[in-house]
Amino acid sequence: MIMAGEFPPGSRVAEIPLAERLGVSRTPVRLALEVLEREGLVLGSPRRGFAVREITIDEVTDAYDVRGALEGLAARLVIERGVSAETRSVLRQCLEDGDRLLVKGHFTEADTRQWSAMNARFHAAIVNAAGNKPLAEAVAFNARLPLVAAGAIAFNTKTLEVAHRNMSAYQVQHRDIVDAIGAGQAARAQALLQEHSYKSRVNLRAVLERVRGGDRTAEVPGLKLVVG
Repeated sequence: MIMAGEFPPGSRVAEIPLAERLGVSRTPVRLALEVLEREGLVLGSPRRGFAVREITIDEVTDAYDVRGALEGLAARLVIERGVSAETRSVLRQCLEDGDRLLVKGHFTEADTRQWSAMNARFHAAIVNAAGNKPLAEAVAFNARLPLVAAGAIAFNTKTLEVAHRNMSAYQVQHRDIVDAIGAGQAARAQALLQEHSYKSRVNLRAVLERVRGGDRTAEVPGLKLVVG
């Protein structure tokens, strides 16, 4: 409900009305809000209860830098551990899925959803193949912020042509990453993942700046929490 924007940034989340709405007692609601506080989506106050936290564009884009560093490390670890046939297969399938979406020369809103799902699989395959639990947990914790997870891409409904062009560039980057991993080039793969994240960060900031200016953007979970 918070990620969907039902509770705007700065608004109070009262336990009793929420418990009544969900048909549960106050205890699980309070426990859930405490979890959300640890995850950074709400702020708790002894007297005022909980309020939805306002998240800035800088926070989101800074988290992309962290994501790039973590995924770059993951790519290096994948190569050092040895790339499994399963990982190679998943990454190849992601490239094929990306090619299929791009070959038409344009994007629909349905295509953007499929791209987001493919992108999530691509990045998860690299992180999972690293076989490093603390790293995977760090990636997951960092992704708690809106729009930071690999599957949360802020596509602009007015500029699907631009989205297709950007995703075409990302597809080239994905292919370079897969080639580096396949060739056992650990330093190159690590650098490519970081550069890939940086370019995504730049494009995301541009989208968020337009949203702040009142532009209409496709519904993306958490987008309404980013206030400036």
